[in-house]
Amino acid sequence: MKTLSTRHTGTPAPRRLTTGIIAAAAAALIIAAAVTGIAGPRLLADPGAIVRWGLPAATTLHHLAMAVTLGALAIAATVLPPATGNGRPHPAREHAMAVASAAATVWALAAASILILAYADTVGLPVSGSPEFTEQLAFYMTNHTLGRTWLAITVISAIVATLAFAVRSPGAVTATALLAATAVVPLSLIGHVAGSDDHNGAVNALALHLLGASLWTGGVITLGLIAGKLTAGTDLMRTALARFSIMAGTAFALVVASGIINTAYRIGGWDGLASTYGSLVIFKTSATLALGYIGFEHRRWIAGNTGSLTGRRLIWQLITVETLVLGAVMAVAAVLGKTPPPVPRVPEPPATPANILTGYDLPPEVSVGAWLTQWRWDWLWIAVAVILTLAYLTAVRRLRAAGKSWPWRRTAAWLAGLALLVYVTSGAPTVYLPVLFGMHTAAHLLLIFAVPLLLTGARPYLLASATLPRRTDATLGWREAMSAWPDSGPGRLLARPAAAGVLTAAALAVFYYSPLFRWSLADHVGHELMISASLAIGLVLAAAVLGTRPGSGNRAGVFTLLGLSALLVLWAVHTAALGQPVQGEWFASLGRTDAAGVLADFRSGAVAMLLAGAVPLLCAAAATALRSTRTRRL
Repeated sequence: MKTLSTRHTGTPAPRRLTTGIIAAAAAALIIAAAVTGIAGPRLLADPGAIVRWGLPAATTLHHLAMAVTLGALAIAATVLPPATGNGRPHPAREHAMAVASAAATVWALAAASILILAYADTVGLPVSGSPEFTEQLAFYMTNHTLGRTWLAITVISAIVATLAFAVRSPGAVTATALLAATAVVPLSLIGHVAGSDDHNGAVNALALHLLGASLWTGGVITLGLIAGKLTAGTDLMRTALARFSIMAGTAFALVVASGIINTAYRIGGWDGLASTYGSLVIFKTSATLALGYIGFEHRRWIAGNTGSLTGRRLIWQLITVETLVLGAVMAVAAVLGKTPPPVPRVPEPPATPANILTGYDLPPEVSVGAWLTQWRWDWLWIAVAVILTLAYLTAVRRLRAAGKSWPWRRTAAWLAGLALLVYVTSGAPTVYLPVLFGMHTAAHLLLIFAVPLLLTGARPYLLASATLPRRTDATLGWREAMSAWPDSGPGRLLARPAAAGVLTAAALAVFYYSPLFRWSLADHVGHELMISASLAIGLVLAAAVLGTRPGSGNRAGVFTLLGLSALLVLWAVHTAALGQPVQGEWFASLGRTDAAGVLADFRSGAVAMLLAGAVPLLCAAAATALRSTRTRRL
């Protein structure tokens, strides 16, 4: 196939595109800084012009470099094949990895610069090499929240930069991309919405915003930088753009939805849009929607115009415009982080023990109405539930359009599992779990047993196998991601019901009788990791006892479910008879005045173990035994 040059295809030259992105970001940064006045001299503790202008500039460069790193790694893992037909490394993917390596290096340098500049900005001193400055900087990095956060980001970016240079296998590149994505966690904890009254909800919304923006921005810029390699073949370009459009569409939805939520946290009301902060939000929102329209044009032209020269030229011209606007949006986002919002960043000082320990006041007493009226939105798991719902329903629709049937009870099980996930993570269980041991136990066990059993009973693996084509170019798609665990060594081991049952029982014991329980109560990151680990362990158990294919349920699965039920009954009896509560000091320090109520609540955890743990297991055991009996009869 004849190779098309950059000149004749309209693809942007990497140097010109990079220069354009930097110029657009610099222009937007200067204008936004001038409008807000964040770079102006201070009356007191002025750190100097280098710090005042260097910090927002370094932040802009950091956000751009992090986005390009994550986007390039995601494209290398999920969009571009690792090798050509003759077994040689694919030039487009090698170029994407080179982009990731360079961007990660810039990311690490920018993060280290922010660490130094943020300290100088905090103390109001110019950057210097004096012993006093360096000693205090070391103290700042290890003892101040902001310093520890930027130190962690610097370490993550340095590791990612090293791996991006070294690794090339699909699995290693995917792992590196996941490591890069973890940087959004510390960034969200110090973001401009982290100080709102609903700290946990704001942090999760900002994390989703950063993740979506990084994948979208970095992916588009990477496509622009490797455009010359993609136009070497029409089929490759069509495949790459089609795959990226799916990722970009999901990222765009995350950016828009989380952006609205973040704005609501910080603006406070419609009047806030008239402020300087609101003006920047309006510009950022308008640019985002314009970029979404450009992405729509991508998908519209991909359908049938990539084979023509005019079609290819228009697509890459749209990508060029998109990258320039994204650079400007990143600069505005950096200025927004330094601009005081209409709603004060720091909430009222904590006035109650519960507020000091958990960040929230004590909720009202548990009642029938409270089960339906008490909500604390966890946007992370709401986003997961929405994405999985849309993916499952789309697959069912495709299957039925092909003339094949899909049992409605499986769809109902999938929707019920996701609805239960949202309720447990955003409803009354999540409101009361930091203050009531019984509620914490109920929520935890529902996440380990009920939710995974419902989701696995919906047979998502079978649905994916029937509707998603298997990729033959060694890239990672939805189907390949779902089969990665069952095909691995640990996956084959834990496919045995007995092994999965032992893992589940050990995980429960380690969690409740180790510092992990206290960490999940006191720290938002610990809470989210508890939810993630519970779901992961529960899905492993459910896949082992229910199987992933019809008729795979067996006697070992039933015995494992019955054995776990018996263990939960014994644990419930032990908990009810125990005089000293687990983490009793925590639950007694929340400002509750009735000591007897604390102990009674602890004993109510025994009831939760039976209702939220043993009952779902027994129901699953009965269903598995009934299915096995019907299979043998057939």
